[in-house]
Amino acid sequence: MAKALTFIVLVLFFAFSVHGQPDSRGEKSTPSPPYVAKIKFSGNTSISDEELRLIISTSENRSFLGLGLFGGAQKPFNYEEFAKDIFLIKKLYTYKGYFFTEVDTTIVRKNNGKKVNLNILIHEHEPSKVDAFHYEGLERIPTELKTEYLSKKKLKLNDVFSVERLIEERDRTISFFKESGFTFFHEDSIRIKVDTVGTHAGILFRLSLPERLKYGKIQAIVHNPLKKDTAQKEKIFSQDGIKGKVFGKQMISPALITSAIEFRPGNFTRQSLEQRTLQNLGATNVFSSIYITPDSVRSGELFTTINLETAPKHQIEPKILVDNRYGPLFFGTSLAYENKNLFGGGEQFRTSTEYGTQATSNNKLLTNLNPDQYGKIIPYEFSLKSTLVMPVLKKTGNFYSTTVEYATTKQPVLLSSRSGLIRGTYNARLNPSSRLNFDFFEIEWVKKDSLRGFKQLFKTDLANNIGIDPSNEAAVNTGIDSLINTHVNQTFRLRFNSSNRQSVLPEKTIWNIDLLLEEAGSLAWLIDKYIDTKQYSGFTDKDPQIFGTTYSQYVKLESGLGFAKYLSTKSQLAGKGRIGWMMPYGKADATPEERRFYAGGANDMRGWLFNTLGPGSSASEAAANFGADIKLELSLEYRLKFFRFLNQSSGVTFFTDIGNIWDRTGPYAFNLDSLTKDFAWDSGVGLRIGSPIGPFRFDFAYKLHDPTEAKPWRISTLNIGKYTFNFGIGEAF
Repeated sequence: MAKALTFIVLVLFFAFSVHGQPDSRGEKSTPSPPYVAKIKFSGNTSISDEELRLIISTSENRSFLGLGLFGGAQKPFNYEEFAKDIFLIKKLYTYKGYFFTEVDTTIVRKNNGKKVNLNILIHEHEPSKVDAFHYEGLERIPTELKTEYLSKKKLKLNDVFSVERLIEERDRTISFFKESGFTFFHEDSIRIKVDTVGTHAGILFRLSLPERLKYGKIQAIVHNPLKKDTAQKEKIFSQDGIKGKVFGKQMISPALITSAIEFRPGNFTRQSLEQRTLQNLGATNVFSSIYITPDSVRSGELFTTINLETAPKHQIEPKILVDNRYGPLFFGTSLAYENKNLFGGGEQFRTSTEYGTQATSNNKLLTNLNPDQYGKIIPYEFSLKSTLVMPVLKKTGNFYSTTVEYATTKQPVLLSSRSGLIRGTYNARLNPSSRLNFDFFEIEWVKKDSLRGFKQLFKTDLANNIGIDPSNEAAVNTGIDSLINTHVNQTFRLRFNSSNRQSVLPEKTIWNIDLLLEEAGSLAWLIDKYIDTKQYSGFTDKDPQIFGTTYSQYVKLESGLGFAKYLSTKSQLAGKGRIGWMMPYGKADATPEERRFYAGGANDMRGWLFNTLGPGSSASEAAANFGADIKLELSLEYRLKFFRFLNQSSGVTFFTDIGNIWDRTGPYAFNLDSLTKDFAWDSGVGLRIGSPIGPFRFDFAYKLHDPTEAKPWRISTLNIGKYTFNFGIGEAF
């Protein structure tokens, strides 16, 4: 914590130091020219203030909370530059069809002339409207194509005339005819004439259409990235009407190439098919250079070559991991190896290892135990993971994957665990913005062990939470056995994700939807009932077990919704909501700890440390480390970027989080009363320091409503020095 505060102080000191330095020579300095304190627009209804600010060079001097932090040197007011800005404003209005716009300005000097306020009054007047619109050059095309083209025009009679709309119509025209076989139609094939009289505008589009073409011979060439292409080292293929060559010793499946090509000989040429072909080939991650060249035209056919150059096949990726998940600094490293084309068909193999440990020991969750009741514990995590991704060549964007993983951890609640997992997945691209992920096979083996002192911790912090009398030794032993047993999770999982991030314009709202349905134990139950019918020591017919090992049975539902909206070029509003519910079924009476919901941490409820909140009003942070079956959470952030660090955008974020986790039954069960009383609420501010790997995030959160307290509302007793600090890399969501 001290190191984090020291870092913040250094950043603030740096901000003050770069803001301005006094004249150390003691010489009498000349008066500084005034700077712009405020720019106010009025009278503008068709163009927003933000759009006007984007085109002018004169800008307000801004700093964090007006304190001079991160604002940089004050830019002096330049009257000549301001006059040019007024000219640009008039030009923008002309561009949008407001030919008679007038702009009046007032300069108000403040603070003995040290700063100025600029008032810009705009008289827009009436815009020009389209009263005539004609096209020439459409006589050669089929009637149905002409009808389709005219039905989708951007400019119509009585629309406000603007150069912006005129350019949209030009671009639509180019795109339409390139989609209809006119490959060589371009900007110079269009001549636009505009006649304006007062507020009336007449438009004439003259089109010079080239020959309409179909695809002829299509050839694909995979070039040698290391040496010059030579005929002695080429492999020739012909598949699905496409001929190709592979130079050098490269292992490339012809099906990988032909399945990605969207057009075939005999089709009318279409720009979108060529763009999709480039996207498909790029999505294989096999090629570093992809381009399509039109070779020649003969008898109405376009002969085409697709040129490909392979990317480096092998990649090694090291990473450094840093956060404060358990309070003290938690750091680690990972190393990954990736083969991007294992067998020649775009198969990707990736294997990685990761290790992280806490810098020091921490007994924050063991305050109810005496130091001699437990051993010193330093939490750590270690994992090995390998994944093979196999694309479905006939369905571009779809793939199968197989994952094998081993992990071992030591937790601050005096538990250690080992797990092994095998998973088979099918991932389908439903459309450019949505995917469906189906884990059709997953087996996870989990073994938990207790460390010295866990039994006493169970009595003091956990037993009451799950309805066990701490003085009942038999019940305590049974409860401990349920937590540290060896079990398997046989799971089917279906996940749907949709986002408009790739297609939405920057000024629009980005949405992300995530839906999860998970079921565990159905296949294991069939084995239990019909295949493994033996009796095992320690189990009865009512216990879920196969081959002497407990299996889990549960159903889990989870949904999430996130959004991000740019309010300006440097500010953004973002939020997320999450609802989760799960329950055991069949022979099981509890859900597995590793699949439950948790609350608290750098990406969650930031007023609490990692996994230390809940369930409900439980005050035991140790109990919170075992999770719960129900979760509700909402988060909102206002992100403001106003300075640069290492040439990366940086700033502050104001945030608030509200939510909690609950049990299904017992003293901390979810119901309407507990929802209104046992919610947790925090709010705070965070510093974002830009870096090439993502912003370094320093969040300081204050608890506004703490359900663990007798008087949960904390606003009236808020202590500015009593905050929860969370550190991470990248935005919280």
